[in-house]
Amino acid sequence: MIRRPVGTPWPGRVGAGRNVRSRLKVAGSIAALAILGLACVHESRDPKPNSFDPADADKPRHFLVLPVNLTIKTPPEFDPLLDDMFGAIAGYIRNRGDTLETFSRKEATAQWAASIVEVKESEALPDNFETAMRVNVGHLAETHSFDAVIVPSIAYRKTKTRDRTVKWDGVFRKMKVVNLSDEAKKKGLARALTVEIDGVSLHVMVFSRNGDLIFQKYGGLDLVHDVDMTAAEFTMTPRLSLKEHLLKDSDHLGEGIGEAFDPYLPKP
Repeated sequence: MIRRPVGTPWPGRVGAGRNVRSRLKVAGSIAALAILGLACVHESRDPKPNSFDPADADKPRHFLVLPVNLTIKTPPEFDPLLDDMFGAIAGYIRNRGDTLETFSRKEATAQWAASIVEVKESEALPDNFETAMRVNVGHLAETHSFDAVIVPSIAYRKTKTRDRTVKWDGVFRKMKVVNLSDEAKKKGLARALTVEIDGVSLHVMVFSRNGDLIFQKYGGLDLVHDVDMTAAEFTMTPRLSLKEHLLKDSDHLGEGIGEAFDPYLPKP
C-alpha cells in the first residue's frame, strides 16, 4: 500500500498546455492513484474542535454519501462486502430520519479523479488530499443540495486480545477459538491467550458544503480472524485463520456504524 504524509505532493505536476488526450491519460492514472491507500492521510488531520453544531443532530438533514472506500485501496477480500456495507450505512442514516443520495462507483471515481487533476494543474492550490476533497465537494455543491458529504471507508486495524476479549475503536468483541483440544482446555491455554489480531473498522469523514472536514472517527466492526488452537498445547503458539463470514453479524455492524458516526449522528 502506498502511504503518503499529509501535505506532500503527488509525484510530478501537469503543465497547463497539455492536450485533451494527455489530460485523459493523466486522469486515468490519477484515478488509479486516488484509490491507492490514502488511509494514513485520513487519520492524520483532526477536525477543529466544535466544528459542527451538536444541535444539528436533532434536525433532518440531507447527505451526499460517497461509495465505500472510494479514496483508499480496497483489499481484495473487501470487494464483495462494499455494497452491503454501504447499505448498512445508508440504513443507519435513514433510520435517524435523515435522507441521502449517492453516485455509482464509476461516476464518483471520475469526479474524484477530476478533482485531483484540477489540483495538480493548479500552481495556486496545495497538492494534497485535503485540497482535492475540498475541490470535489465544491463541485458537488454546484449541482446538488446537501448539508454535508460523508466519505466512508473500511480498513484493517491492529489490536490485541486478552483472555479472548478484544477492545478497539469503541467496541468489544469475543474472539472465537477453534480446534481447542481437551488437553489445551485442561491447561487453560485459551483463557491465557494474548494475541495480536486484525480488526475491521469503519472510518467516517464528514465534510461541510464548503469542503471543511468537520468530523471523523473510527468504529470497530468485526474481527478478521479466529484463533486456531490446533496443536497449541505442543507449540504454545496458536494460529490465526480467516473468519468464514466477515461482516455478517448485523448487530455488530450496527454497533460499529453507530460508534463511527457518534456524536455527529448520535447512537440510538
